Amino acid sequence: MDPLSITGSTLLYPVIGYPVGQVKAPMLFNKVFAASGIDAACVPMEIAPVDLTRVGPALFAVRNVRGAMVTIPHKPTCVDFLDEASPAVRAAGACNAIVKRADGSLFGELFDGVGFVRGLKRAGIDPAGMRCLVVGSGGVGAAIAVALADASAAALGINDVNSVSAARLAERLPAYTACREAFVATNDPQGFDLVVNATPLGLNETDPLPVPVERLASATVVADVVMKTDFTPLLRAAQARGCTIHMGREMFIEMAPLYLSLFGYDGYTSEGIRKLIGYKD
Repeated sequence: MDPLSITGSTLLYPVIGYPVGQVKAPMLFNKVFAASGIDAACVPMEIAPVDLTRVGPALFAVRNVRGAMVTIPHKPTCVDFLDEASPAVRAAGACNAIVKRADGSLFGELFDGVGFVRGLKRAGIDPAGMRCLVVGSGGVGAAIAVALADASAAALGINDVNSVSAARLAERLPAYTACREAFVATNDPQGFDLVVNATPLGLNETDPLPVPVERLASATVVADVVMKTDFTPLLRAAQARGCTIHMGREMFIEMAPLYLSLFGYDGYTSEGIRKLIGYKD
């Protein structure tokens, strides 16, 4: 937003993460606020993990901070700040949206998963009955796994370099969802209908690919949550093998109205957001 439009009554919605150079939320939400005449601003705040337990809760003591968005790697840790959490937060053990209510208490939500599934369905991809591999069991991976289970995926393989984290998520899914089969998997994509990169791999061009792409079948749908660029190294490699690909920005656009509604700004749709920011199919 135009810095000259910030006033003494401007409400603040930080994006908490480490790093934050890749985040798109400030660009999107500040356009929405400006177009709608809302006296609010979305600002990135880079908080190192070692500082989060000290800085995070104190941030909400600032009177004009009315909510926050949470990105990597803070989604699991921010659950500890909440007074109340949604079922999705409890199922995934992660939070990507916090609102400060009138009494000062903090309520947490998790929109990554539902945004991801909505984006898939908008693209004509229904995860019902699919065998899905989710690479990454952190905040976004857990959220996506929960949402895919709720969308009637036939099976969910969870892969993570942290095998304990992957196992905990696989064990948690049947307790909170209608998931019939959840298990710890390798990153081998063979035999899966949908492969999701829910790790930060791809933020840098020199990152290794999250799955061995030579094992991808052309019928596999490959999705990436990395939003630094639309065509990540994984998506480019998958497209070259004939796979249907799905960009991270779709999840982001579908989440935007959910964030706005949580913060008290109703009436927005993903199509309206798409037009406002100039995203085309």
